[in-house]
Amino acid sequence: MGDCFVHASDLHLDAPLGNLGQMDEQRRRKLTALAATAWDKLVNLCINRNASFLVLAGDIFDDAVAGVRVQLSFHRSLRKLTDNGVRVFVCHGNHDPLSDDFKPVGELPEGVVRFPAGQPESHTVRLRNSGDEVRVSGVSFGTRRETQNLALRFGALAPDPDVAHIPHVAVLHANVGRNPGHDPYAPCSYDDLDGVEVDYWALGHIHKREVRELPRGAWASYCGNLQGRSFKPSECEPKGALVVPVEQRRIGKPQFEPCDAVRFARSDIEITPTDSIVEVQDRLLEAATKLGASHHPCPVAWEVLLTGTSGDAAGLRKAVDDGDLVEDLSDDLSERLGGGGLCGMEAAVHTALDRDAVLAGGELRADVLRDLQRLRRPPADTSARRGAAGEPSAATSLDDRLQHGLPPALAKAWRSVLDERPERRGDVLDLAEELLLAVYAEAEEPS
Repeated sequence: MGDCFVHASDLHLDAPLGNLGQMDEQRRRKLTALAATAWDKLVNLCINRNASFLVLAGDIFDDAVAGVRVQLSFHRSLRKLTDNGVRVFVCHGNHDPLSDDFKPVGELPEGVVRFPAGQPESHTVRLRNSGDEVRVSGVSFGTRRETQNLALRFGALAPDPDVAHIPHVAVLHANVGRNPGHDPYAPCSYDDLDGVEVDYWALGHIHKREVRELPRGAWASYCGNLQGRSFKPSECEPKGALVVPVEQRRIGKPQFEPCDAVRFARSDIEITPTDSIVEVQDRLLEAATKLGASHHPCPVAWEVLLTGTSGDAAGLRKAVDDGDLVEDLSDDLSERLGGGGLCGMEAAVHTALDRDAVLAGGELRADVLRDLQRLRRPPADTSARRGAAGEPSAATSLDDRLQHGLPPALAKAWRSVLDERPERRGDVLDLAEELLLAVYAEAEEPS
C-alpha cells in the first residue's frame, strides 16, 4: 500500500439534519443518529487506509460556540487517530472561527495541529512507508466574515531554493472563483492558487465536490461536506472525503471515498394523462426501489415532484396535498429506501387537453392550433413548394418563423440542422403544439 493522506472538510459535527418533512418521529431519530456516525467512518477510513495524516479544511463545528459535548467527542476521535499513527491538521472556517466565542475544552492531543488565524503556518510530516517528507501549511479564520484573500498569504511560505523540493499541501477554507451558492468568504481565484508554490490545495467551504488540476500541475480540490443535511442540489450526492496518494515525492489524483451514513435525494416523476391514482402509486414505488438500490447501504431521505399532465390534475393534487396518495405506502417506501423515507411531495401537474376537442371548440385557440397544423403540411404540388417567382416557399417561410428572434449564432446552428436533417421541423412543431396545449390547460385550471 502506497503513502497517502486524507482530505475532509465541513464536518458540521453539531449541526442537525435538515427538514425531514412528513417523515415520522421514529425514523427521524434513526436517521439523525446514523448521520452522526459519518465522522466515525472518516476516522476509520484514515486508519484502514494507513493514511500518514488527515487535513480538515474548516467548519469542523457548525457554530463558533461549540458545545462541550461535541468538542469532547471530537477530542476522543483525534486521540484514536493519533494512537494509530495518523497526524491531524485542523483549520477553522466561517462557521467555527477562532474568535473569542470559541472556548476550547482543553489542549489538543499530541500529533494534532490547529492552524492559527492571520498568517499561514507550516509543519513537516514524514510519510509512513517511504519516509519522505511532506510540508503541510494552513490558516484559520479569525472572524466569521473573512473578506481577505488568504490564498495569497501562502506565497510568503516559499521554500528555500537551496533545499530539495518536497510536496506542499495547503489547507484553506475559501470561496475560490466566487461560487454564487456560498458566501464570498476569503475570496480568491484559481489563478491565485496556481501562482503559489503549492502542490495540493485542500479546500473547504463549498459543499459540492470538485477536483481540478491547475495549469502548472497542482491540484485544487473541494472534497465537499462529510454528510448531506438537506435537499439542496449540492447536498444530494454521496458525501465523504478524498484520499490523496503521494508517490516518489509527487501528489497524485485524489480519489473520493464515501463516509456519509444518510443520503438526501430529489426526484421528478412525470405523470401521463392515462395514469390512474393506483398507477401513480406504482410509479412511486418503482422509483423508490431504484433509488434505494443505487444508494445502498445508506438510507435515503426523499423528496418527490410530480410533473406532467393528468386526466384529473385537481384530484391528483388534492390527494398529494392531503397525504392520501402515500398514506398507506409509508412502510413500503421506507423499506425500499433502505430505512429512509418520503419527506415531502409536490404535484405540479396540469389537466391534459385533447387536441381534437380544442379544434372542435371553434374558438381563437382552435384557430391558433390549426395555423400550427398548416405549418406542418407543405403544399402538395412542386410548383407551390417552390413558391411563385420572388416569393418564399412554404418550407422556407416556416424556417424563417422558427428562427425569428434567435441570436445569430443559434439561428445559424438551427439552419445547419434543418439543412442536414429537414425532418427535425416536425419535432419542433410537435414541441410547439405540446407547449401550446399545456398553456391552454393551465388557463383552464381553477385559480
